[in-house]
Amino acid sequence: MRKETVEQKVYQLIKNAILRRQIAPGNQLFESAIAAKVNASRTPIRSAISKLEAEGLVDVIPNKGAFIVQPTMEEMIQAFEMRKVLEEMAIREGYSKLVKTHIALLKSYTEEMSKAFEAGDMLVYHEQNKTFHLIMANASGNRYLIDFMERILNQITIYMILYDVFRENDENDLLEHHQMIQLIEKNDKERLLEVVKEHLNHSLTKLENDKHKYQSLTKLF
Repeated sequence: MRKETVEQKVYQLIKNAILRRQIAPGNQLFESAIAAKVNASRTPIRSAISKLEAEGLVDVIPNKGAFIVQPTMEEMIQAFEMRKVLEEMAIREGYSKLVKTHIALLKSYTEEMSKAFEAGDMLVYHEQNKTFHLIMANASGNRYLIDFMERILNQITIYMILYDVFRENDENDLLEHHQMIQLIEKNDKERLLEVVKEHLNHSLTKLENDKHKYQSLTKLF
């Protein structure tokens, strides 16, 4: 089996397992054990882990090894505090540049979120949510703001996927997205700023719960 094939197989397998919450945050990824399972050298395994680290899914600690990302509450709070600053800046700079196309996209992403919610597809739900929240930054035209927003959203999306309790009867998140769109259509920027902050606070609160069962990493190979 070629190195690229092994690397891609291991990368995708571990990534899917993390995003589908089949293995718990904090689990160590043992290169030798994985290599033995897939009958390959450790080189492609190491490359796959490096890709996962670059995407914020894995932490590589010198002299200790690679671990599934396991942020502390303090780190998640810090991420959300930074996001609040960036979201406010995005609204301040992008609000006046919104056009009908942007609003149509916001509605479209919210509709896709609603469909994913009904289907219980958390990955699609959070991906559409991330795209929704990038709209304002994209409208601003500030490439640095767009870049930092995308980075923080990518990381927080991982946190939400790992820890969010995705309840079938909890539709508050969707209702808040609809409320944001309504405020944009009503041209109420100041209230929009308040609602976005409330929305982020609600999201952070949901991260305090981790009630999901995980399986051993060795069962994946």
